[in-house]
Amino acid sequence: MNLLKSEWIKATTTKSAYWLYGLGIVLAVGLAAIIGQFEQTSTGEPVAGAPGGGGDPLFAILGVSAFTVILAWIAAIVAVTGEYRFHTNKATFLASPSRWPAVLAKTALFTVMSMVVTAVAVVVSLLAAGALSGLDSWTPFSGDGLTYLVRFPVYAAVGTLAVMGLAYIMRNAAGTISLFLVWTLALEGMVSLIPRVGQDIAGWMPFANGDFWTQGETARGFITWGEWPAFAWYAAVCVALWVAGLVITLRRDA
Repeated sequence: MNLLKSEWIKATTTKSAYWLYGLGIVLAVGLAAIIGQFEQTSTGEPVAGAPGGGGDPLFAILGVSAFTVILAWIAAIVAVTGEYRFHTNKATFLASPSRWPAVLAKTALFTVMSMVVTAVAVVVSLLAAGALSGLDSWTPFSGDGLTYLVRFPVYAAVGTLAVMGLAYIMRNAAGTISLFLVWTLALEGMVSLIPRVGQDIAGWMPFANGDFWTQGETARGFITWGEWPAFAWYAAVCVALWVAGLVITLRRDA
């Protein structure tokens, strides 16, 4: 419990966390407002939140996956690598010689924070889209909207394990963030271009599987199995990365 309190104090006294979480929510809501007010589908039908209506709440929360989740993960990376940059990790490990409780406390805190921030962004984005639509029939917190409200925060929380594992392995913010962004934004999308085997490999990309579980058929891509097997694979990879980071932290010098 004392370790959790310590991690909470460190997180709440760091400006970067406020900026990253706040910016993630603001950008998500801003995109929801833009889409809700102006965007239409290729058939001319307005999307969720647009004047005249729209049916799929996913359009209203595109900014959550594009901004909020990514920035929440970056906040978790910075929380880990910042301790190595300013050498405060030595004091942390002196207070917790076995190390794993400190790692577990930090992971638990930022996993919960990722969930909370993502949930707030989803709710506010859906409400903003609903306010702009002016429709009594706009019910974002039922059906697919309720599914997104549950799954997006879980997706963010599980992904936090992966990025914190990478951060404990690399110990460098710039390197970890660069690798993470290249992996999620470039590699997973480009691997399908490899001749013959590219599409098969693309179906195994963990974050693509996480997106499929979160967003449904619109994000299936080359994934051949169902939503829950996709989530299981995504979670397994994320947990494996975190365990790797923990093991390396336990074995090497502080």
